[in-house]
Amino acid sequence: MDQLQIKDLEIFAYHGLFPSEKELGQKFVVSANLSYDMTKAATDLDLTASVHYGELCQQWTTWFQETTEDLIETVAYKLVERTFETYSLVQEIKLELKKPWAPVHLPLDTCSVTIHRRKQRAFIALGSNMGDKQANLEQAIDKLRARGIHILKESSVLTTEPWGGVEQDSFANQVVEVETWLPAPVLLESLLAIESEMGRVREVHWGPRLIDLDLLFVEDQILYTDDLILPHPYIAERLFVLESLQEIAPHFIHPTLKQPIRYLVDQFEQGNA
Repeated sequence: MDQLQIKDLEIFAYHGLFPSEKELGQKFVVSANLSYDMTKAATDLDLTASVHYGELCQQWTTWFQETTEDLIETVAYKLVERTFETYSLVQEIKLELKKPWAPVHLPLDTCSVTIHRRKQRAFIALGSNMGDKQANLEQAIDKLRARGIHILKESSVLTTEPWGGVEQDSFANQVVEVETWLPAPVLLESLLAIESEMGRVREVHWGPRLIDLDLLFVEDQILYTDDLILPHPYIAERLFVLESLQEIAPHFIHPTLKQPIRYLVDQFEQGNA
């Protein structure tokens, strides 16, 4: 992908663990590669399809100086976050933050941190069977947006019977496709935080839920940890999830089953005919 490179922007600011760093300040140096499609800007002279690097450098300077942080990792992360928020056309950022005057009493040219993030598509299943179910789904989607997670598509809301064997009310379910630069484990943490904010209490396994947010896919990632399995292990066993996925992404290929969603729907229906 096309890249805009900014190298060695010097900014004087007041970040660091030691009181003297916050009082006296020091020089920091920012370099970054921003990836986005430059075709429209280059061929149509469309400034809205480009990043004004002069404005960006000024914005970085402003953002850099408006707070004081203990760690340069925090500063670099916030610069990446604000850049993604401000420039929706940017798909990937690799940013290096150098601290040449670091308080290390040894021969040292500089120390630095590098943060590399790219936007990726993910699919999230939403469910609710307590209170105003439709309103719960809408509130959860609003909270996703508030966390900088861009909603690309929303499936219709389906009314489904409970899954898992616990007697309870029917569910309102849907699936959303999102775009986010958050890594999959961090995205999962955001979903769990939203559930908590909305008042979900995990008392009965497969039991009633005010809101349920399941991370189904993050592009074609395959991941197995104690906290997260990708793709979600029950996708092919839940027709309401497959039907919602088929509505918004029928040709998406399941990373482990190696089949498009529309084929998985057909196979499920044939197997249960």
